[in-house]
Amino acid sequence: MALNVFLTRWIFHLFTWSFLVVFLVWIVLSATLDDAGIYEEMLCLGLGISMAYECVLHKKTLKERWLWLGWAIFGVGNLLDVLDEIINNEELRLLYLDTSLKILGIMVICYAFLKQILSREKLIHRLAEEARINTSLRDRLYRDARIDELTQLGNRRACFEKMNQLNKTNDVLYYLDLDNFKQCNDNYGHQVGDKVLNIFGRYMTEYFGTHLSFRVGGDEFVAFGPGKEDLDTLTKKLVPGIEKYGVSVSIGMIELSAHDNIDELLNMADQEMYRVKFRRQPRV
Repeated sequence: MALNVFLTRWIFHLFTWSFLVVFLVWIVLSATLDDAGIYEEMLCLGLGISMAYECVLHKKTLKERWLWLGWAIFGVGNLLDVLDEIINNEELRLLYLDTSLKILGIMVICYAFLKQILSREKLIHRLAEEARINTSLRDRLYRDARIDELTQLGNRRACFEKMNQLNKTNDVLYYLDLDNFKQCNDNYGHQVGDKVLNIFGRYMTEYFGTHLSFRVGGDEFVAFGPGKEDLDTLTKKLVPGIEKYGVSVSIGMIELSAHDNIDELLNMADQEMYRVKFRRQPRV
């Protein structure tokens, strides 16, 4: 297919220029012309025909009416310019318009190209706006996939991603579980339960930072810190807003260097948390 188009193109150009050369030779031999301008005029006519044909090959240009109007006017001007060398202007006064038509044709062609440039500029702006919207949507989807809507903390996926980025030599993992949270839901309702989670999330953000605090389950949270903290002191800093609902927190702590496997680290921290929870339960 491509070869056929290539051959058709060059056959057309070869035929066009051969015809013009033969026509030029005939004019020179059959008429007494001393004006060498005929060569320039034939060259312009040939270039105009070849350029018009190249435009035809590109289907998009077929819709550009101003472009074709410009080519038509320019082509008529070139044709009149050639005929001007053969026919006396007094016999056909229309030939006086040759230069004017060529100039007008060029101006219309320039206008057509200007329209195309402005159209492309609008398209570029529209595509840029769509790209901005898509980027914003992608960022939002990325965020929604990693943020817990209720507490605005990172979710389990975000927690795992962050754990892979941290310095396992010095950093510490805290596993936090809200005590008596189920009873709070049963006694006060789920709206209060959601409020407790939201309050606790804010305290975690204030203490550990937004990018180091995560909700990994219903009442289970994970946080990371640069070193070990006193768990009793940490507990007191995290529960002021939720104690009035009968909710407290148990915290397990483990160094990230304790194991290479993320799931195993969480399991070990969870076990530490349950040991703390068990020690805090009243003995009967």
